[in-house]
Amino acid sequence: MNFLQVPKAIEVAREKAEKANVNIQFEVVDFLKDLSTTNLKRHSYDTILDAAVFHFFSNDDRQIYLKNLEYLIKPGGLYILVCFSEKEIRKGGPRRIKLSDLHELFSSQNGWKTESIEDPGGVQAHLLFIRRNNT
Repeated sequence: MNFLQVPKAIEVAREKAEKANVNIQFEVVDFLKDLSTTNLKRHSYDTILDAAVFHFFSNDDRQIYLKNLEYLIKPGGLYILVCFSEKEIRKGGPRRIKLSDLHELFSSQNGWKTESIEDPGGVQAHLLFIRRNNT
């Protein structure tokens, strides 16, 4: 999906959530900018879902991404991450992420605790449920 398709995807998601009577807020955010300069409030999200975005970032950009996650997610909040794993053998596509790299980034020293790691099925990917520490 390219960036021009994002508004339509958000519109469809909002319509589906409304029909299902689900209380959810969708935001389009550039996670590589300083989010404290936006209208998004610090520690205002209980859950953030990253479905196949994280693996596009360089190592340096990941640090910015993590800083913005920490800014947005409430202490004790849940971050759900789906990203390609190093076991994916198909050519092309985004970077593959080693589970050891994820453990390092989302370590207790960095303020996170991985609650579970699952196989999403269908592709070689990691599905992690990561909790932000209460500090």
